[in-house]
Amino acid sequence: MKVASADTRRRALAAYEQGGMTQPEIAAIFGITVRTFQRWWRAWRKEGRDAPCHSPGRPRTFVGAAAEQLRQAVADQPDATLHELARRVGNLACHTTVHRALERWELPLKKRRFEPPNKTDPT
Repeated sequence: MKVASADTRRRALAAYEQGGMTQPEIAAIFGITVRTFQRWWRAWRKEGRDAPCHSPGRPRTFVGAAAEQLRQAVADQPDATLHELARRVGNLACHTTVHRALERWELPLKKRRFEPPNKTDPT
């Protein structure tokens, strides 16, 4: 699904307000669906809003002091597993949330737990 920019939305609304074109023509020119343009137009008429609303969802767990705590935990013990890191930051989040934060910050993460070498392996 292609997401239109806020600039595209403003230009489409301005073109429609100038008159001379129908909603389907505007939608074809700007590469959006007629239904999308109708939602934009309704928001403009009723609320005066020409920009998208805030996207719903939960706020990020690791911001501010919690983020610094996680970064420090990684710096102190870079080979810690995700479960260990989650425990070190006081169980603010599960290991999956820790993983997402590390990926977002492009910090290293340990792939698996330590396993002792196999006694039968000659290497």
